[in-house]
Amino acid sequence: MLETYERLRMEEITVLTTFHKPGLDLYGQRFLDSFAQRVDSRIKLLVYAEDCDPINPAPEQITILNAKEVLPKLVAFKERWGKVDKANGIPPDDIKARRPRDWHKKFKWDAIRFANKTYAVYDACTRSKDWCVWMDADTFVHSDWSYEQFIELLPEDKWLTYVGRGKGSQTWPECGFYGMNLNNPVCHVFLKEFERMYEDADNGIFTLEEWHDSYVFGHILNNLKKDCPHVHDYSENIYVNTAKSGGGGHPLINSDLGKWIDHMKGGRKDSGKSLSKDLMSNRTEAYWNEV
Repeated sequence: MLETYERLRMEEITVLTTFHKPGLDLYGQRFLDSFAQRVDSRIKLLVYAEDCDPINPAPEQITILNAKEVLPKLVAFKERWGKVDKANGIPPDDIKARRPRDWHKKFKWDAIRFANKTYAVYDACTRSKDWCVWMDADTFVHSDWSYEQFIELLPEDKWLTYVGRGKGSQTWPECGFYGMNLNNPVCHVFLKEFERMYEDADNGIFTLEEWHDSYVFGHILNNLKKDCPHVHDYSENIYVNTAKSGGGGHPLINSDLGKWIDHMKGGRKDSGKSLSKDLMSNRTEAYWNEV
Protein backbone atom coordinates (compact mmCIF):
# COMPACT_ATOMS: atom_id res chain seq x y z
CA MET A 1 0.00 0.00 0.00
CA LEU A 2 2.79 2.44 0.91
CA GLU A 3 4.63 1.66 -2.34
CA THR A 4 1.46 2.39 -4.35
CA TYR A 5 0.90 5.63 -2.46
CA GLU A 6 4.46 6.79 -3.12
CA ARG A 7 4.06 6.05 -6.83
CA LEU A 8 0.81 7.97 -7.05
CA ARG A 9 2.30 10.98 -5.30
CA MET A 10 4.75 11.35 -8.16
CA GLU A 11 2.07 11.83 -10.82
CA GLU A 12 1.32 15.44 -11.61
CA ILE A 13 -2.28 16.49 -12.21
CA THR A 14 -3.09 19.71 -14.05
CA VAL A 15 -6.71 20.77 -14.44
CA LEU A 16 -7.71 23.35 -17.02
CA THR A 17 -10.76 25.43 -17.80
CA THR A 18 -11.77 28.49 -19.79
CA PHE A 19 -14.47 31.16 -19.66
CA HIS A 20 -15.35 34.61 -21.03
CA LYS A 21 -16.53 37.72 -19.14
CA PRO A 22 -20.22 36.75 -18.90
CA GLY A 23 -19.15 33.28 -17.77
CA LEU A 24 -16.77 34.72 -15.19
CA ASP A 25 -19.56 36.77 -13.67
CA LEU A 26 -22.19 34.02 -13.75
CA TYR A 27 -20.20 30.98 -12.65
CA GLY A 28 -16.43 31.23 -13.31
CA GLN A 29 -15.33 33.11 -10.21
CA ARG A 30 -17.44 30.82 -8.06
CA PHE A 31 -15.72 27.81 -9.62
CA LEU A 32 -12.25 29.26 -8.99
CA ASP A 33 -13.07 30.01 -5.37
CA SER A 34 -14.48 26.53 -4.77
CA PHE A 35 -11.45 24.91 -6.43
CA ALA A 36 -9.03 26.87 -4.26
CA GLN A 37 -11.02 26.13 -1.13
CA ARG A 38 -11.61 22.39 -1.57
CA VAL A 39 -9.18 20.83 -4.07
CA ASP A 40 -5.83 19.53 -2.80
CA SER A 41 -3.18 22.18 -3.44
CA ARG A 42 -0.98 19.59 -5.17
CA ILE A 43 -3.48 19.64 -8.03
CA LYS A 44 -2.87 22.71 -10.20
CA LEU A 45 -5.35 24.67 -12.30
CA LEU A 46 -4.75 26.50 -15.59
CA VAL A 47 -7.38 29.11 -16.45
CA TYR A 48 -7.67 30.45 -19.99
CA ALA A 49 -9.46 33.77 -19.48
CA GLU A 50 -11.19 35.24 -22.53
CA ASP A 51 -11.37 39.05 -22.34
CA CYS A 52 -11.80 39.07 -18.58
CA ASP A 53 -9.76 39.46 -15.42
CA PRO A 54 -10.74 36.94 -12.74
CA ILE A 55 -9.55 37.26 -9.15
CA ASN A 56 -7.01 34.56 -8.38
CA PRO A 57 -7.86 33.12 -4.93
CA ALA A 58 -4.76 30.86 -4.79
CA PRO A 59 -1.83 32.04 -6.97
CA GLU A 60 0.38 29.13 -5.91
CA GLN A 61 -2.21 26.64 -7.15
CA ILE A 62 -3.97 28.52 -9.94
CA THR A 63 -2.38 30.10 -13.02
CA ILE A 64 -4.49 32.52 -15.05
CA LEU A 65 -3.57 32.96 -18.72
CA ASN A 66 -4.81 35.46 -21.28
CA ALA A 67 -6.39 33.23 -23.92
CA LYS A 68 -5.78 35.67 -26.77
CA GLU A 69 -2.10 35.93 -25.93
CA VAL A 70 -1.32 32.24 -25.48
CA LEU A 71 -3.69 30.69 -28.06
CA PRO A 72 -2.72 32.21 -31.44
CA LYS A 73 -4.26 29.28 -33.33
CA LEU A 74 -7.60 29.99 -31.67
CA VAL A 75 -7.36 33.65 -32.67
CA ALA A 76 -6.61 32.62 -36.26
CA PHE A 77 -9.52 30.14 -36.28
CA LYS A 78 -11.93 32.85 -35.16
CA GLU A 79 -10.59 35.32 -37.72
CA ARG A 80 -11.09 32.78 -40.48
CA TRP A 81 -14.50 31.46 -39.48
CA GLY A 82 -15.97 34.19 -37.30
CA LYS A 83 -18.31 35.53 -40.01
CA VAL A 84 -19.15 32.23 -41.68
CA ASP A 85 -22.69 31.02 -40.94
CA LYS A 86 -21.90 27.33 -40.73
CA ALA A 87 -19.29 27.96 -38.04
CA ASN A 88 -21.72 30.02 -35.96
CA GLY A 89 -24.67 27.75 -35.44
CA ILE A 90 -26.37 27.91 -38.85
CA PRO A 91 -25.88 24.54 -40.60
CA PRO A 92 -25.76 24.10 -44.39
CA ASP A 93 -28.95 23.43 -46.33
CA ASP A 94 -28.31 19.71 -46.62
CA ILE A 95 -28.32 19.36 -42.84
CA LYS A 96 -31.42 21.54 -42.55
CA ALA A 97 -33.20 19.25 -44.98
CA ARG A 98 -31.99 16.10 -43.27
CA ARG A 99 -32.70 17.28 -39.76
CA PRO A 100 -35.87 19.41 -39.77
CA ARG A 101 -36.52 18.79 -36.08
CA ASP A 102 -33.28 20.09 -34.62
CA TRP A 103 -31.27 22.11 -37.15
CA HIS A 104 -32.34 25.25 -35.30
CA LYS A 105 -30.44 24.14 -32.16
CA LYS A 106 -27.50 26.41 -32.80
CA PHE A 107 -25.11 24.90 -30.26
CA LYS A 108 -24.78 21.75 -32.37
CA TRP A 109 -23.13 23.70 -35.18
CA ASP A 110 -21.46 26.53 -33.25
CA ALA A 111 -17.81 25.77 -33.92
CA ILE A 112 -16.69 29.27 -32.89
CA ARG A 113 -18.23 28.94 -29.45
CA PHE A 114 -16.64 25.59 -28.62
CA ALA A 115 -13.26 26.15 -30.28
CA ASN A 116 -12.07 27.98 -27.16
CA LYS A 117 -12.21 24.74 -25.24
CA THR A 118 -10.44 22.64 -27.86
CA TYR A 119 -7.49 24.95 -28.34
CA ALA A 120 -7.12 25.47 -24.59
CA VAL A 121 -6.99 21.71 -24.05
CA TYR A 122 -4.24 21.22 -26.60
CA ASP A 123 -2.17 24.09 -25.19
CA ALA A 124 -2.59 22.93 -21.59
CA CYS A 125 -1.33 19.48 -22.50
CA THR A 126 1.90 21.03 -23.81
CA ARG A 127 2.33 22.73 -20.43
CA SER A 128 1.60 19.62 -18.36
CA LYS A 129 2.98 16.18 -17.59
CA ASP A 130 1.38 12.92 -16.46
CA TRP A 131 -2.33 13.92 -16.37
CA CYS A 132 -4.16 16.89 -17.84
CA VAL A 133 -7.84 17.14 -16.90
CA TRP A 134 -10.51 19.30 -18.48
CA MET A 135 -13.19 20.62 -16.09
CA ASP A 136 -16.02 22.90 -17.20
CA ALA A 137 -16.03 26.26 -15.44
CA ASP A 138 -19.76 25.92 -14.78
CA THR A 139 -18.96 23.23 -12.23
CA PHE A 140 -18.75 23.81 -8.49
CA VAL A 141 -16.54 21.87 -6.08
CA HIS A 142 -18.86 21.22 -3.15
CA SER A 143 -16.75 18.83 -1.03
CA ASP A 144 -13.10 18.48 -0.07
CA TRP A 145 -11.18 16.64 -2.78
CA SER A 146 -7.85 15.10 -1.82
CA TYR A 147 -5.03 14.23 -4.19
CA GLU A 148 -5.50 10.54 -3.38
CA GLN A 149 -9.19 10.69 -4.23
CA PHE A 150 -8.49 12.56 -7.47
CA ILE A 151 -5.75 10.24 -8.74
CA GLU A 152 -8.01 7.24 -8.10
CA LEU A 153 -10.25 8.65 -10.82
CA LEU A 154 -7.37 8.52 -13.32
CA PRO A 155 -6.33 4.87 -13.85
CA GLU A 156 -2.78 4.67 -15.16
CA ASP A 157 -3.65 1.90 -17.63
CA LYS A 158 -6.18 4.14 -19.45
CA TRP A 159 -5.24 6.68 -22.10
CA LEU A 160 -8.43 8.70 -21.52
CA THR A 161 -11.20 9.05 -18.95
CA TYR A 162 -14.53 10.70 -19.74
CA VAL A 163 -18.22 10.93 -18.87
CA GLY A 164 -20.37 8.93 -21.27
CA ARG A 165 -24.15 8.78 -21.39
CA GLY A 166 -24.56 5.25 -20.09
CA LYS A 167 -25.54 1.94 -21.59
CA GLY A 168 -27.49 2.17 -24.81
CA SER A 169 -26.39 5.72 -25.54
CA GLN A 170 -26.03 6.73 -29.17
CA THR A 171 -25.16 10.36 -28.47
CA TRP A 172 -21.94 12.23 -27.76
CA PRO A 173 -20.14 12.13 -24.38
CA GLU A 174 -20.80 14.74 -21.73
CA CYS A 175 -17.54 16.67 -21.86
CA GLY A 176 -17.76 18.51 -18.54
CA PHE A 177 -14.85 16.46 -17.19
CA TYR A 178 -12.26 14.29 -18.88
CA GLY A 179 -8.74 13.18 -18.12
CA MET A 180 -5.87 12.76 -20.61
CA ASN A 181 -3.00 10.45 -19.76
CA LEU A 182 0.02 12.22 -21.23
CA ASN A 183 2.23 9.20 -20.55
CA ASN A 184 0.27 7.16 -23.09
CA PRO A 185 1.08 7.61 -26.81
CA VAL A 186 -2.54 6.95 -27.83
CA CYS A 187 -3.57 10.07 -25.93
CA HIS A 188 -1.22 12.13 -28.09
CA VAL A 189 -2.74 10.64 -31.24
CA PHE A 190 -6.14 11.71 -29.89
CA LEU A 191 -4.93 15.24 -29.13
CA LYS A 192 -3.31 15.73 -32.53
CA GLU A 193 -6.47 14.59 -34.29
CA PHE A 194 -8.62 16.81 -32.06
CA GLU A 195 -6.56 19.84 -33.07
CA ARG A 196 -6.42 18.80 -36.74
CA MET A 197 -10.21 18.68 -36.91
CA TYR A 198 -10.25 22.43 -36.25
CA GLU A 199 -7.03 23.46 -37.98
CA ASP A 200 -8.19 21.73 -41.19
CA ALA A 201 -11.87 22.43 -40.58
CA ASP A 202 -13.08 21.88 -44.15
CA ASN A 203 -11.67 18.36 -44.01
CA GLY A 204 -12.34 18.02 -40.31
CA ILE A 205 -15.26 19.25 -38.22
CA PHE A 206 -17.32 20.39 -41.21
CA THR A 207 -17.38 16.86 -42.61
CA LEU A 208 -19.20 15.62 -39.49
CA GLU A 209 -22.91 15.57 -38.76
CA GLU A 210 -22.44 18.12 -35.96
CA TRP A 211 -19.42 20.19 -34.93
CA HIS A 212 -19.66 21.17 -31.29
CA ASP A 213 -16.71 19.93 -29.21
CA SER A 214 -18.53 17.00 -27.58
CA TYR A 215 -19.56 15.56 -30.94
CA VAL A 216 -16.05 15.96 -32.32
CA PHE A 217 -14.61 14.44 -29.12
CA GLY A 218 -16.95 11.46 -29.41
CA HIS A 219 -16.19 10.94 -33.10
CA ILE A 220 -12.44 10.73 -32.51
CA LEU A 221 -12.86 8.65 -29.36
CA ASN A 222 -15.06 6.09 -31.08
CA ASN A 223 -12.61 5.71 -33.96
CA LEU A 224 -9.62 5.19 -31.65
CA LYS A 225 -11.48 2.85 -29.31
CA LYS A 226 -11.77 0.28 -32.09
CA ASP A 227 -8.06 -0.52 -31.79
CA CYS A 228 -7.26 1.14 -28.45
CA PRO A 229 -10.15 0.34 -26.08
CA HIS A 230 -8.34 1.16 -22.85
CA VAL A 231 -10.43 4.12 -21.73
CA HIS A 232 -12.51 4.70 -18.61
CA ASP A 233 -16.12 5.89 -18.77
CA TYR A 234 -17.28 7.22 -15.39
CA SER A 235 -20.91 6.63 -16.38
CA GLU A 236 -20.51 3.22 -17.99
CA ASN A 237 -22.65 1.31 -15.51
CA ILE A 238 -25.07 3.99 -14.38
CA TYR A 239 -27.89 3.61 -16.88
CA VAL A 240 -29.69 0.61 -18.28
CA ASN A 241 -32.14 2.55 -20.43
CA THR A 242 -31.64 1.70 -24.09
CA ALA A 243 -33.12 4.96 -25.35
CA LYS A 244 -31.03 7.12 -27.66
CA SER A 245 -29.75 9.21 -24.76
CA GLY A 246 -29.03 6.15 -22.65
CA GLY A 247 -31.11 7.82 -19.98
CA GLY A 248 -28.19 10.13 -19.38
CA GLY A 249 -29.23 13.73 -19.73
CA HIS A 250 -27.09 14.80 -16.76
CA PRO A 251 -24.60 11.98 -16.20
CA LEU A 252 -21.72 13.77 -14.48
CA ILE A 253 -23.44 14.32 -11.15
CA ASN A 254 -24.77 10.76 -11.16
CA SER A 255 -21.28 9.28 -11.55
CA ASP A 256 -18.53 9.11 -8.93
CA LEU A 257 -17.65 12.69 -9.84
CA GLY A 258 -20.84 13.84 -8.12
CA LYS A 259 -19.16 13.11 -4.79
CA TRP A 260 -17.16 16.29 -5.28
CA ILE A 261 -18.67 18.45 -8.01
CA ASP A 262 -21.96 19.77 -9.31
CA HIS A 263 -22.33 20.75 -12.96
CA MET A 264 -24.57 23.67 -13.85
CA LYS A 265 -25.09 22.80 -17.50
CA GLY A 266 -27.64 24.71 -19.52
CA GLY A 267 -30.22 26.72 -17.58
CA ARG A 268 -28.89 25.49 -14.24
CA LYS A 269 -26.28 28.24 -14.41
CA ASP A 270 -28.89 30.78 -13.34
CA SER A 271 -29.86 28.87 -10.20
CA GLY A 272 -26.29 27.88 -9.37
CA LYS A 273 -27.04 24.22 -8.77
CA SER A 274 -28.50 21.12 -10.38
CA LEU A 275 -32.11 20.15 -9.81
CA SER A 276 -33.37 17.41 -7.55
CA LYS A 277 -34.94 15.72 -10.58
CA ASP A 278 -31.47 15.45 -12.13
CA LEU A 279 -30.44 12.88 -9.53
CA MET A 280 -31.12 9.31 -10.58
CA SER A 281 -30.34 7.90 -7.13
CA ASN A 282 -30.00 9.16 -3.59
CA ARG A 283 -26.60 10.72 -3.03
CA THR A 284 -25.25 10.72 0.53
CA GLU A 285 -23.06 13.82 0.31
CA ALA A 286 -24.27 16.73 2.46
CA TYR A 287 -24.38 19.10 -0.52
CA TRP A 288 -27.00 17.03 -2.31
CA ASN A 289 -29.27 16.94 0.73
CA GLU A 290 -29.84 20.64 0.13
CA VAL A 291 -30.74 20.29 -3.56
